[in-house]
Amino acid sequence: MIRLKLSFPATGESAIAELLEKDAPEVCAYIVSLLPLEGNAIHGMYSGAEVFQMIDDPQAAAAENLVSLPLPGELLYFYDPGASATGRKGAVGEVCLVYGRGVSLKAHEGIPTRASLFARIPGDWKYDWVPFAQACRRCRWEGPQKLRIEELVEE
Repeated sequence: MIRLKLSFPATGESAIAELLEKDAPEVCAYIVSLLPLEGNAIHGMYSGAEVFQMIDDPQAAAAENLVSLPLPGELLYFYDPGASATGRKGAVGEVCLVYGRGVSLKAHEGIPTRASLFARIPGDWKYDWVPFAQACRRCRWEGPQKLRIEELVEE
């Protein structure tokens, strides 16, 4: 099983996620090919308790394991080719991390959307990875924070 370490380097909070290789094999392979990722975790404007990290030169991935109402601890890959009248011109790819309840995925203009669920942080966000969830929430009040996503190599 491939596991990912997600961490905020400046403050030290981290969590471990397990890839869902059986449910989204092509999306998992694409994400692993990008690792390590380090960039700003930006708080979502439309969806609720989620942060996302933009992908440079994003590629479309298979439409696998699509969800629109993700749960806390789920990691998703969102891709938009940038063809609508609003929003960014050009492709957009994001790794999204849901850190709390009540998330309903929405694209620009609040349009309901779906994304590929490719990994999950085990445990309960209210008890097992509280500092990491709080660090995600900090992105809403303090602005974007550096987030590193890398493959966890066990010794």
